[in-house]
Amino acid sequence: MSIDAGFVKVAKYIIKKTPIGHLGKALENLRSLVGEQVMDTDEVKQEIHSYGESHLSPVQNDVTNSKVIISNLTKDGEGFYYDQGQKVKFKIGIESGQVEDAQETECSNELREAVDNKMKEYLNKCYKTDVTKYNVYYAEDKIVVLISAHNLNLKSFWSGEWLSTWEMNINSKEINGTLRANTYYYEEGNIQFNLDTSFQGTAQGGDDNAVATSLIEFIKSSENSVQLELEKVYDELSENYIKPLRRKLPVTGSKMNWNVNQVNLAQNK
Repeated sequence: MSIDAGFVKVAKYIIKKTPIGHLGKALENLRSLVGEQVMDTDEVKQEIHSYGESHLSPVQNDVTNSKVIISNLTKDGEGFYYDQGQKVKFKIGIESGQVEDAQETECSNELREAVDNKMKEYLNKCYKTDVTKYNVYYAEDKIVVLISAHNLNLKSFWSGEWLSTWEMNINSKEINGTLRANTYYYEEGNIQFNLDTSFQGTAQGGDDNAVATSLIEFIKSSENSVQLELEKVYDELSENYIKPLRRKLPVTGSKMNWNVNQVNLAQNK
């Protein structure tokens, strides 16, 4: 039986656009809609794998018995993901979706250590530690910094994420960063907010500690600028867009009488 290419395309699109915290349910629904054969194709399995990378998803590893985040920025040519702070590398099976071949690994680099220490200070001050993971990765001529904050409250019908990725060229000190944020509210409705922005800059300083300080300060100022702009957007949405959608009068066309005595009187009749 041939597999409908259109169904494969639809499945990949839905997986890619699924908000964080909802992939399991989305895959369950897709199996009912397009069938197991479509979901078992290599294309769909690769899309599920890419979803984990793009959302900087935390995965459990047996070496350190802790969670580490995955990204194509921290993966080598053999398919190993690295968390050099926790001294572990591992693969994730495309078929199984599980951590495989987890191993201990060492990385002795003073700049990486300096950036890691400054990152811990920044996250402790500015992030909720219970929902945030980070990774500082050294490879050849670059330092990669990843911040992944997944805040889920599915019982209250909302989920959100803040994904921050930064690359600094060790030789030129040039910094390229991206910041993506998504919030999803779905109680008696379906509202999403998506943000995707990028930054460029140059770290300053001579020794490793100074360069690390400059890099983290650039990350901090960039993220703060986005936070301030978001607050302005929220205020504008509330005043100019959300409030006008609310019903100004009840269905009767008359304003509600909020006099407590009259309300009590009506109840006693």
